[in-house]
Amino acid sequence: MQRWLAVMTAAGLTLAAGAAQAQDRSLEITEFYVYPDNTASFNKLDGYRWPDVQELNALVRVMLGGFSGEERLDLFLAIQDADEPDGPVIGKSKLKFYLPAGEHDCVFPEIINTGDYFGERSYKLTVEAALKGVKPLYDEFYFSVTGPDPPAVDILDVDIFNPEVGANTGYYSPGDEFAVEALIEIEDNDSDIQPTIIFFAMMEEDAHLIDPELSYQPYDRHWASRPLGDTEGVFEIRAYGHLPYFFYDSYAFSHDFRVYAIVDFGPGAVTSDYARSELWDYNAGEQRYSEELIDRLIELDRGHLWSVRRMRGAKPESDDRFWDR
Repeated sequence: MQRWLAVMTAAGLTLAAGAAQAQDRSLEITEFYVYPDNTASFNKLDGYRWPDVQELNALVRVMLGGFSGEERLDLFLAIQDADEPDGPVIGKSKLKFYLPAGEHDCVFPEIINTGDYFGERSYKLTVEAALKGVKPLYDEFYFSVTGPDPPAVDILDVDIFNPEVGANTGYYSPGDEFAVEALIEIEDNDSDIQPTIIFFAMMEEDAHLIDPELSYQPYDRHWASRPLGDTEGVFEIRAYGHLPYFFYDSYAFSHDFRVYAIVDFGPGAVTSDYARSELWDYNAGEQRYSEELIDRLIELDRGHLWSVRRMRGAKPESDDRFWDR
């Protein structure tokens, strides 16, 4: 019995010592900010302009204490649009360090390229620091980036047509194939960023569920994208799709639909236009109804199947969309 008590007492002292050691541990974030990569020393500013500053790094200065040897420190970084604090995270990073007690500068390299964002934008940077035995700490930093001016984008034309008949044809039945063609001119692109081209199709009766302005799309059957592959010029993009057999307003004989052409250079530089046409259904009725949105979606070919052609020369003076072929 006495030996058992001695063992338990020793174990209790060990646990108590470990608890005391954990309580003595400390973690403090003493500095948190961004700085440009082309500076010899850390400069704390709240605004940066392209092209003077190309890349931004994030510095987290921490003070650790209450332990010997090295301990693991985890840092989590998130970037959000300051004007949309509840919006999606547009960038995140995670780093881990094994550090002794004392003050340390921990750097997240190249968190933002200022040339990737057009105009002036404000950002919120959040960091979480985690050390075993210490409650996690959080800090925030706000800063602005002035990127290049947005490119000049002109969507010259968007047309929906029956590929078996040709341009300017607009008679469609349920399940028919259609083609969409966009003619786009891009000029004054100082950033050298290549845009993403998006085609987005919808039946107008379902616009409240899948309008392209909505922040979330439940499916991707009705839209697709691909990089343009160049930065400036006049481009013709053609894609194909199929109209649905089922509708929300199933007793209607006609159903209007749209196909959008969207040129997306990133935040602050999105341009869109659309063409509109009409589907006629002479077998309207209950058999055409589906309560499932996915059954009512227009189906577009994936981006890698599209035809993308850069036109020779400048845009035409006439209304002929098919010049210099």
